[in-house]
Amino acid sequence: MPKDGEPNTLTVTLMMIIAVTTFLCAFFTPRKSEFLPFFDEVILTLLTLITEFVYIIGGGIVFFGALVIIVRFIQSKLKNPDKPSGVTRYLSGYLTLSLELFIGAEIIKTTITRTFEEFSVLILIIISRGLFSLILYLERRWHGIAETE
Repeated sequence: MPKDGEPNTLTVTLMMIIAVTTFLCAFFTPRKSEFLPFFDEVILTLLTLITEFVYIIGGGIVFFGALVIIVRFIQSKLKNPDKPSGVTRYLSGYLTLSLELFIGAEIIKTTITRTFEEFSVLILIIISRGLFSLILYLERRWHGIAETE
């Protein structure tokens, strides 16, 4: 912990980052016509890769969740076939998490394309995701109450 009057390490680091960024901006601003097309292509490529990666992670979560739920269901039915398995509560959690990632990927995709059609699709996806999350929440509550009775 720094003594009184000595700057914090984080403060010094942030000040250095701001200074370097300011210097780079001042250096590249007159040359923006040379570097801007290159940076636009790099940023577009990176955002496209990030979008695809987020989609793959979301799909992987759904797949992993489905496998976990199948295993839990089989284990529960082998122990006691008459008892409710209660696996739908867990599946809704995996679905909700993957929906969050899909929404994030759609937001990134919309910032890349910047068309009104993509924006309207994003709005519809967000509304449908909200309704789906509400349904999953109500289903969790209903199954939670039904299993305790």
